[in-house]
Amino acid sequence: MDSIGGGPLGPGAGSGGIGAVPGPAMSPGPGRPGPSGLLQVHCAMSLQQLYGWLQATVPQAPQVAGIVPLVVRAVQLYRAGQHEACVAQIQSVLDSITTGHWSAAPVTRPIA
Repeated sequence: MDSIGGGPLGPGAGSGGIGAVPGPAMSPGPGRPGPSGLLQVHCAMSLQQLYGWLQATVPQAPQVAGIVPLVVRAVQLYRAGQHEACVAQIQSVLDSITTGHWSAAPVTRPIA
């Protein structure tokens, strides 16, 4: 699981957006990230929380390690700047945790 903890997951990492051009309705205020930046921050924070949860949970419940590939896929999407796909993958991970399906098939989306 080192791939999550050792990578750049803080604000500013990755591509920085999904191609939207800020207009009057999308312009962030001074010092505030735009919609794509918020999505990036949301992904980063969610991945960090998942990493912490896995670190605490896997030693007590090794079967939970079955979701690690799902989390790794979310990290790959994050690093590729595909933040919408990353959010979808994180939701897949959370659904697997909630339902107890530790080896659920990952959401497959090609990395461009």
